[in-house]
Amino acid sequence: MIKIAKGLGVATIAISALNTLPLQAEIYKYTDKNGKSVFSDRPPAESQSGIIQEVELNPTNLSEPPPNIPKPIREPRGPEALVTYSTIITSPSEGTTVPMGPGDFGVTAQFSPPLEVDEFALLEIDGAAIGQPQKGNSWQLRNVYRGEHQVTIKRQNTEGEVLDVSAPVTVYVLRPSIR
Repeated sequence: MIKIAKGLGVATIAISALNTLPLQAEIYKYTDKNGKSVFSDRPPAESQSGIIQEVELNPTNLSEPPPNIPKPIREPRGPEALVTYSTIITSPSEGTTVPMGPGDFGVTAQFSPPLEVDEFALLEIDGAAIGQPQKGNSWQLRNVYRGEHQVTIKRQNTEGEVLDVSAPVTVYVLRPSIR
């Protein structure tokens, strides 16, 4: 026997719970001695209200499940792929002078389309890699030597294949010199 409180969506819960019964089963609704609505597959000997209702159920859903649709397979990128990449250094701008100090400055980039799961960005200064390839688009450089430097960012895949390279940005770093 199933007892359900009145405020819990009696009809919805009852129909859901009773949906598993055989198609020919009879369902009865009545009020017990505590004033609660009760749904059962057997009529009670007596009801508090004296009213015993036979519940009519709609037919169960007998429709077929949707077909199993496979997940799309991502095509590997190759030279024939029509993806147009854009890698742009957004900061520092061309010709920026880093003021007198320890030679610290930040570099940020914009990638279009955004980096995929299997893609990374590599920062280079004067053609030399700075750190490891990363998923982010910003770098904080410390203790860069004084002078003129060319900053570029390479977009590459996990195999190290270069997919795009930003236009170089020239940065001038001013630092005290020892004489």
